[in-house]
Amino acid sequence: MARMTTLADELRELKTRLEGKRAPEQVILMHRAVDELRAAKAADRALKVGDRAPEFTLPNAEERPISSRDLLARGPLVVTFYRGRW
Repeated sequence: MARMTTLADELRELKTRLEGKRAPEQVILMHRAVDELRAAKAADRALKVGDRAPEFTLPNAEERPISSRDLLARGPLVVTFYRGRW
């Protein structure tokens, strides 16, 4: 009987595959950045389920500033963060 793949297995495989496409120096920098975030306990300061996010203003897709207050006035707001480039 085949072993069931777990989410942890899939994440390990994804990490291996993605890191294999990068230069070793980049992988070292990525791991160092993650280690620094863990050491600083950044996750402890992250918003939790039910927390209210602070108001903010960021550039939109056209590089024009838009505030969360203005967006919330139109209805519910979903914010997605992208890691960006290493």
